[in-house]
Amino acid sequence: MRDRVRLRRDQRGTLSSWPFHQLGQHLAYKARRAGVPFVEVDAAYTSQRCPRCGHTERANRPDRDRFSCRRCGLAGPADHVAGVNVRDRARSAWVFVTAPVLASA
Repeated sequence: MRDRVRLRRDQRGTLSSWPFHQLGQHLAYKARRAGVPFVEVDAAYTSQRCPRCGHTERANRPDRDRFSCRRCGLAGPADHVAGVNVRDRARSAWVFVTAPVLASA
């Protein structure tokens, strides 16, 4: 986010010092307020992992904007591939969040 946004000089310090944790807290608050489900997932390696075959490698990202899986050949915009991976992780996490609690006998 910091690398892709151009701001006026007086705004740069404010944006750079705003932690991403605080952004997550704001999103969770707004989602709760609107009654929208919110699940936070780890975004590590989402832009290097292939959503089709699961192969994770730094070389899958030949540059900042492109993704190309070295194993199965899936290619596309890196941001889109990372978004698919985040979505898949959220779906997996959602199953555990919404699972019924089993009563012990």
